[in-house]
Amino acid sequence: MSSNGLRELRDDLAKLEIKLKRSLGQNFCHDPVVIQRIAKVCNVKPSDWILEIGAGTGYLTSSLAETAHNVTAVEIDTDLRPLMLKTTNDIPNIRIIFADILELNMATFKPSIIIGNLPYYCSSAILRQWANQTPEVPAFFMLPDDVVNHLKAKPGEPAYTAFSVFAQYAFTHKILFDVHPSSFFPRPNVGSTFVQFDKSPQPRLPKEVEDHFIRVVEGSFMLRRKTILNSLTGAGFDGQDVINAMNFLGLPTTIRGETLNFEQFKRLAGYISD
Repeated sequence: MSSNGLRELRDDLAKLEIKLKRSLGQNFCHDPVVIQRIAKVCNVKPSDWILEIGAGTGYLTSSLAETAHNVTAVEIDTDLRPLMLKTTNDIPNIRIIFADILELNMATFKPSIIIGNLPYYCSSAILRQWANQTPEVPAFFMLPDDVVNHLKAKPGEPAYTAFSVFAQYAFTHKILFDVHPSSFFPRPNVGSTFVQFDKSPQPRLPKEVEDHFIRVVEGSFMLRRKTILNSLTGAGFDGQDVINAMNFLGLPTTIRGETLNFEQFKRLAGYISD
């Protein structure tokens, strides 16, 4: 990739007659400095088998392949095939798969590192997928700041959502560096952040218990700005059961879901039946 990544990307898209899809949230990183920094902070080693999600242009793919033993690049948009093939240029340790990562099992690739540039519309789903399928594998994702705000949000803050609760329960995250919108094409309206994810040091709940816990959390946020009692009742839980559980735990029935942390949700879920 040349030092003028934006010009190269624009030229490639024009020559190959590739039209970007707004529905896929496509904002490609063209900045060679950022791409090199990603490879550096991920501490890629010659023994690594990398699973890259949302390979897009193949620019990062090629950079990772310079050090890694193998890179499996998954991209949902088949229209990007000619650009991916041009960029990777038959590099022998790159395998390209055109598919929706959400329809695959990350574990089948046996990666040692997972890296990706995730659009807003599927970021939380892919993070949940990683946490459920390959939590022992460190993951590094470029995320829009809107998503990062949900990760960092504390109870009572506007960005605090059901996903915030799941994130605090299932994994840890570390902010590595911020990326200006000008490093992407098309230029997004918000900045991005490169984040490292690792599994939580606390053990996960048994699957059936966890599934119930998640239903309670999501149900509590179903009616934003409504009380937990009203939200959970609207989600199909028995109202009296919810009242009894909240009374037992000393929680006012007038509180909203966005005021509880994940430990409080775990206790609440333990006293509410399906």
